[in-house]
Amino acid sequence: MPLFDEDVHLIHAYLDGELDLVAALAIERKIAADPYLRKLADEIAALKKVLAEKFPPEALPPRVRSRIEAALAPETRQRMPDWAKIAASLLVAAALSSTLTGIALRGAGPQEIVVAELFDAHLRSLMAAQPTDVASSDQHTVKPWFNGRITQSPRVVDLAAQGFDLVGGRVDVVGRTPLSTLVYRRREHVISLTEVSGRDQLELPFDRRAENGFNMIRWSNRERSYVAVSDLNTNELEAFAKAFRGDPS
Repeated sequence: MPLFDEDVHLIHAYLDGELDLVAALAIERKIAADPYLRKLADEIAALKKVLAEKFPPEALPPRVRSRIEAALAPETRQRMPDWAKIAASLLVAAALSSTLTGIALRGAGPQEIVVAELFDAHLRSLMAAQPTDVASSDQHTVKPWFNGRITQSPRVVDLAAQGFDLVGGRVDVVGRTPLSTLVYRRREHVISLTEVSGRDQLELPFDRRAENGFNMIRWSNRERSYVAVSDLNTNELEAFAKAFRGDPS
């Protein structure tokens, strides 16, 4: 079966996390239905992994950095994290190279693939212009935004008094299912909190996990399960989970 340039470009964009939700779901369906596209996606993912391992990204030269900073408006520079944090996020993301297809090539099980997708979603958000699709610190703005985008709006909690500021929310695709992810911030650290409700709850064989400098915490109740991912230390991420659950100190 002939391959079209558009399909090839879309597969590259999909594996790089550059597509919006609708386009990502569409190309996922095409890949699943077409063995030629599946083979191509596997080959591209394997090549990307090898390139990331053999040719790690280099630090941004000071001269280039200063020219970019000079071109930015002052108000934009004030909103951006410093270049060291951006560079660190990019280096970590490249080092992980944990795309879904790459992990599948190593024979990982379904649960490991879900874990990889959650980590990948958090890393992509760090490299994006902003980590949210809807940016607001108002829980009454963030919660209604999810209506019509996922099956059930998430529980949104204002934790500013506990030192965790609500930044907004986004939709992540995990296991080919659109899920709500709330984004919180503690100092310069971003927390991605993904919620799954009802029968689709995530059955992961752990409550805490560390991966390349990032921590993941999972908890559940009768109706929903949650996974929080951040580069916060374990104690602070535990404090976030406890505050979100409403546990007494």
